[in-house]
Amino acid sequence: MRRFIALIGFVVLLMAGVAGGETYTLDICIQMAMKTDPNLVRFRNAVKVADATVWQQAGAFLPSVGASYSQNQVNRGPLSPQYRYIQDLGQVVNVADSNSVISKGYSVGVSAGMTLFDGLSNVWNYLGSRASKRGAEYDFAAAQSDLVYLIKIDYYLVLKAKRDLDVAGEAVKRSEELLKLFQEKYDLGSASLSEVLKQKVQYGNDKLTLVLAGRNMEASFDNLALDVGLDPKTDFDVADAELKREPAENIDGLIEEALETHPSLLSSKAGVDAYRYDVRSAWGNYFPSLSLSYSYGWNKDRFRDIVKAGPFDHSGSIHLSLNYNIFDGFSRERNMVRAKTGLNTARASFAYERNRVVKDIQDAYLGIKVADETLIVTEETERAANEDFQLVQTKYNLGAAALWELLDSQVSLREAQFSKVKAEFDYNLAQAKLQNATGK
Repeated sequence: MRRFIALIGFVVLLMAGVAGGETYTLDICIQMAMKTDPNLVRFRNAVKVADATVWQQAGAFLPSVGASYSQNQVNRGPLSPQYRYIQDLGQVVNVADSNSVISKGYSVGVSAGMTLFDGLSNVWNYLGSRASKRGAEYDFAAAQSDLVYLIKIDYYLVLKAKRDLDVAGEAVKRSEELLKLFQEKYDLGSASLSEVLKQKVQYGNDKLTLVLAGRNMEASFDNLALDVGLDPKTDFDVADAELKREPAENIDGLIEEALETHPSLLSSKAGVDAYRYDVRSAWGNYFPSLSLSYSYGWNKDRFRDIVKAGPFDHSGSIHLSLNYNIFDGFSRERNMVRAKTGLNTARASFAYERNRVVKDIQDAYLGIKVADETLIVTEETERAANEDFQLVQTKYNLGAAALWELLDSQVSLREAQFSKVKAEFDYNLAQAKLQNATGK
C-alpha cells in the first residue's frame, strides 16, 4: 500500500512538472510555431528574395541613369634651363619658363542608356521572375500546411499520452483493490497464496505501465515544446480537444478541389511556367540587340594666371547601336539546352506531383474510413470489457468464477481502454492528414 501511494505521488509530481504553467490550445500552438519554425522562416525569406528579383527584372525596361564628377590638379614646376643662341642679339639666352604652373580641372556629367530590343529576353525574364515568385509563395503555403499537420500530430500525441496515463492509473487502482481483496480472502482462508501472488504480479505490471505512461507523456510534451518554439524545460499544459467525428466529403470532390488549389501542385505548375519563359529568353540571344544612350557633361580648366575663366565647356552625345553576336563559343546553345532540359524536368515534376496529390488524398480518405470503423469497434469493445469485468468480479466474490477469469477480464479491460484511446488519436490524426493532403 505504501509503495502504491509513493507511485501515485511520483506520477502526480510528474504531471505537475510537465502540465503546469500556461495552458495552450491547438490554435495557439500553431500560431507560435508559425513565428518560430526555421523551415517556415526560410520559405518566407525565399518569397522576399523572389519579390526583389521581380523588381530587378522590371528594371530592365527602364533606362539606367548615372552621374559623375571628377576634379584634378596638376602642379608643374619651373622648367630646367634651356639656352638658345639668338643671332640678332649675338648672345645666348634662357628661353625656359622659370615659373611654376598650377592647373585645376573640373568635370561634371550625366548619362542615361537603355536597351530598346534584345530579342524580347527582358520581357520573358520578367514574366519568368513573376512565375518564380508565385512558386515561392505556393512553397510557403505548402510549408505552412505541413507545419500545421506536424503541430497537430504533436498536440494529439500529448492528449493521447495524458489519456494513457489516466488509463494506466485506473488499472493500478483496480489492481491494488483486487490485491487487497485477495489478501483479505487469504487471511480468512478462502483464497490461496497462488491467487495473491498472481495478483501481485499483475499489480507490478500495471505499476510499470503507469511509470512508462508518465515518461511517454513527458517526452510528448518535450516534442511539442520543441516544434512550437518553447524551451523543453518550460512548464505548460494543453487544452483538451473534443473529438469531432465528421463524415468525410466525397473523394472525387476533394481531388477536384485539390487539383485546383493545392499549393505544392500550384508551385510545380509555376515552375513549368518559369522554365517556359526561360526557353523563350534563351531564344532572344539569337536576335540582334538595339541600345540607345545619351550623355551630357561640363568641364572647366583653370590656371594660375587666369583668375576668371569663361563658362563651363559642355558637350552632349547620343548613341544608337545595333549589335549582333555572330559567335560566342556556343554559349547560346548551352543556355538553350539548359533551359529546355529544365523545362522537361519541371513538366515531369508537375506530372509526378499531380499523381502524388491524388494518391495522398486517396490514402488519407481511406484512413478516415478505417479510423472511423476502428473507433466504433473499440468503443463497443471497451463497454463490453467494462461490463465483463464488473460481472466476473461479482461472480468471483460469490465464488462462481475462477481467478484466471478475473485476471483475464482485468487485463482485457485495460487493453480495451488503451485501444480506445489509440483509436481516438488515430481518428484525429486521419482528419489532420486528409486536410494536409488536400493542401489546407
